[in-house]
Amino acid sequence: MASKQFQCEMCFNENAVGHCKTCGDVGEICVDIHKKGKLFQTHTVVLYEAVKMHEDGGDKPKFFMKDITEDRCKQHPTERAIFLCNIHESMICGRCLHSEHIPCVKEVVDLKEITLDCEKVNTMKSVLMEVKHEIRLLKNEAEQSKDNYKKTADTCVQECMELGNKIKRRVDELTSGLRDGITYKHNENLTIHSHITKLCDEKTKWCDDEESKIDNFVNNNLAGHLYLMSRHFEKEASDARSHLKEIKHKHTFKGFDFKENNVILKCLFEDLEEVCEQQDEVTGSDDGNANDVFASLPKINKTRRELTVLLNQAKHELDNSEK
Repeated sequence: MASKQFQCEMCFNENAVGHCKTCGDVGEICVDIHKKGKLFQTHTVVLYEAVKMHEDGGDKPKFFMKDITEDRCKQHPTERAIFLCNIHESMICGRCLHSEHIPCVKEVVDLKEITLDCEKVNTMKSVLMEVKHEIRLLKNEAEQSKDNYKKTADTCVQECMELGNKIKRRVDELTSGLRDGITYKHNENLTIHSHITKLCDEKTKWCDDEESKIDNFVNNNLAGHLYLMSRHFEKEASDARSHLKEIKHKHTFKGFDFKENNVILKCLFEDLEEVCEQQDEVTGSDDGNANDVFASLPKINKTRRELTVLLNQAKHELDNSEK
């Protein structure tokens, strides 16, 4: 089925190749008139790329994407904004350049003279590839850490439950506290993983969006858009990397360890008021990673009662020696 051709609404003698917001569909000759005629300089014409069929049999034009130099100057609507003032970060026309932007002339870029820089495109895409690689590494590392610490957390919880069965109701209160502490640390790890995953997804989307923009600008020969994008690209890529490093150092996974001390258990059974204690041991490294480890108190060779007996004996011997 052949596509329906739109007719120029100005001359009615040719098929439309574009659309004017004021005049409607216009043909090739009328497009040239719009470009040259002073009366049409305030009109906006968008060229059709192709005519595609609707599912219901109708036609829907697809528009060409215009480069930024086709836009009108905000101060002078009859002029095209073909210059970029780096000082004021604004698009200007020739009239602007010769009036309020005269002092900025050395920092004004003629975007009509800008061409697609393949080397710059390759560099930008290479940087995006590197950032995406760093994202994948961090995301995989976070995923692996989450799984490893999850196994450790499950093991610690199981050991705590076994200890609770050994020392019955009184000591079970403390083991419950230990389980809660491990669960709390594990929940912190889940939150850390969530933060890292969320940032990785955001930065991956940013990379994909930027790459899509670059491809779009290159395919449509939009040198002006590419030039404007490249001016801030290095900073944005650097910011993305900084965010990755920041969250890696800021959000570190918490480690777990549980050790059953038989001597402490002996003390617990001798005196129920003497219970197993929890000690937070923090180990750090140069890369900013820290592991919070649940551990029992340092090794004790004798029970409290045994130490009390020895102390009393020492006092008795001291008294005898003084006498």
